[in-house]
Amino acid sequence: MSWITWIYSQFFHCKRRLCPHTKREMPVVPASKLPWFWIGTNFLDETISVTDIVNKHVRYGIPITSKLLSEITDIDENVNWTYVDAKTLEEKEFPPEGIVIEDDTLR
Repeated sequence: MSWITWIYSQFFHCKRRLCPHTKREMPVVPASKLPWFWIGTNFLDETISVTDIVNKHVRYGIPITSKLLSEITDIDENVNWTYVDAKTLEEKEFPPEGIVIEDDTLR
């Protein structure tokens, strides 16, 4: 049984040595850290919510812009994105410069 453990450990040590720059996925931002409660747009006289889709793509330090929202939702880039602020519950226009969520756990 110990030889199986040895082979297993050697395999992963070799993988680490041969592929040291393997891209690691950045952690997903938890919903409690998001500045919005809801994200959506009015498209073809219909209100569309994209909150779940966007929340899966949000990462710390990466700007969430209108262009990114359009890319991940396949909705035209020329729509007006709005969100409901998680603290004030006010509906706001999505800022043109986007929103960046900083990782405050590193402090």
